[in-house]
Amino acid sequence: MGFKPHKHLIEIINLRTRERIYMPYIKEICVAGSVVTIRRYHTLRYNCKGERRENREKPTTEVQRAINTRAATRKLAGLMNTNWRDDTGMLVTYTYARDSRPPTPDDMNIDIRNLLKKLRKAVPNIKYIYVKEIGKKGAHHIHMIMDMCDIQILKKCWGKGYVDVKPLDSDNDYTRIAEYFIKYSAKTEDATGKVGRRWNPSRNLKKPVVIKKIVNANTFADKARKSTIRKYENKGFYLVTGSEVSGVSELGFRYYEAKFRKGRKDAESKYIHKDVSQRSSNKKMCNVYVCNQDGY
Repeated sequence: MGFKPHKHLIEIINLRTRERIYMPYIKEICVAGSVVTIRRYHTLRYNCKGERRENREKPTTEVQRAINTRAATRKLAGLMNTNWRDDTGMLVTYTYARDSRPPTPDDMNIDIRNLLKKLRKAVPNIKYIYVKEIGKKGAHHIHMIMDMCDIQILKKCWGKGYVDVKPLDSDNDYTRIAEYFIKYSAKTEDATGKVGRRWNPSRNLKKPVVIKKIVNANTFADKARKSTIRKYENKGFYLVTGSEVSGVSELGFRYYEAKFRKGRKDAESKYIHKDVSQRSSNKKMCNVYVCNQDGY
């Protein structure tokens, strides 16, 4: 048998010889609760003739950090949208009283473990995602998205200061909350100088359904874009204002992203959400995206 070089070796040789490199694009559909996100982006995992990388510059540390932040926010928002709705979850902030602030981050971790232990005992199978916030001036907070429960239970479980509770009211799309959680994590990292997990989830969370398909550059055409929007609107979704973005990434590849929510427009052009996450049609909705041969 002749020697067959590894596919990654082929890519490296091509880079060094500066030959024309062809790379495929991936179309990714993420179904998270009643929110569907469509992304088209490049991948290095497959060889595919016909796709060419655009001109690019080597990303700086700041640019790479921005790429990582967007990816983390997208993943966290998907988890939140899959596990909560406006009528099943709430946003809670646990704040330390001034004389109860932990002297070190490790002491804060002990307080969080004690809080979670009491919560799980008081509310079995409770779902949550939390992030720590430590300010440079000494303020300590714990931000948590979680299942609905009595605020008196939260106060009893916490016992270190104050508890602020806000209902979820974002049309079942918690991307903004995810963005704040990632910011809190970065703030804590800057204050403590320690790199840890961006967020901490309970183990019983459901994961969003992610469907991937190899596509070519034709899917970036305006005709394909309009077809995508029309087909989702026919299924009862609407395009979220400001969610549609496209261009060339920092690494030199084309990308496209758009987000749809399940709902309808009323007479004042405001969207009214129709919850589908608890209906059996949710499974059917996912199958529609898989079975359509044109990929939209």
